[in-house]
Amino acid sequence: MKHVRRTRILTFSRLVFLSLFIILVSTGQFQLWLIVYICGVLASPILGRVYCGFACPMHTIMRPVEKISRKLGVQRQSLPQWLENPNLRYVMLVATVATMVLGRRVMGKEIPILFVLFVLSVVLTFFMKASLWHNNLCPYSLLLGFGGRFARYSRTVEESTCVRTNRCVKVCPVGAVSLSGTDGKANIDTAKCLQCEDCTDICPKSAISYTKNKESVV
Repeated sequence: MKHVRRTRILTFSRLVFLSLFIILVSTGQFQLWLIVYICGVLASPILGRVYCGFACPMHTIMRPVEKISRKLGVQRQSLPQWLENPNLRYVMLVATVATMVLGRRVMGKEIPILFVLFVLSVVLTFFMKASLWHNNLCPYSLLLGFGGRFARYSRTVEESTCVRTNRCVKVCPVGAVSLSGTDGKANIDTAKCLQCEDCTDICPKSAISYTKNKESVV
C-alpha cells in the first residue's frame, strides 16, 4: 500500500511540473523555469537531487521513452568511449550559455534553450541509455550533482537488511547504486542519485529508504 501511495505521489508531482514546463515554454516564458531549477539546486545539499526525480521534465519523459526503446530493441547498451567522458557536461554548459548569448546579440531574440535540450535528451534516450544524458551531457546536472554529494537526506541502504539481489543496481537509471558497501552490499552515490525511488520500490527487503544520510558532511 505504501509503495502504491508513493508511486502515485511521485507520478502526480512529475505530471504537475511537466505541465508547468509545457505552459511556460509554449507561452515564451521558459526562463521562469530557471526559478524551479535554482530552487532544486539550493535544496540539493539538504534533500539531494529531488529536482531530478520529482520535477525535471526531461527525466519525466525519458523514463517511458527508454522503456519503449528497450522493447523495440533500438537502444544501444554500450556507448562510444568518447561519450562516456563526464567532462562533456562542461562542454554542454559552455555551448548552452554561448547559444543563449548569441541568440540575444546576433538574432535579437531569446532561443528556447531549455526546450532544445529537452528534445535532445528525449531523442538521445531513444537510442542510448538514459545515464548518458544524466551523467555525461546534461549541463544542469553539474550543480545538482555537486549539491547532492553533500546531501543530508538521500536514498540510503540499510546494510543489515540488504541481501545483494542486484535488482537495485539494474533498475537505477544513472548507475548510482553499486554493490560496493560493506561485504559487497548495495551502496548509493548521492552525487548521482536522482531520488527517483526506483531502487526503493524494487528492493524485496525494503532495505532502501529516503532518510538521513550518515555519511553526509555536517
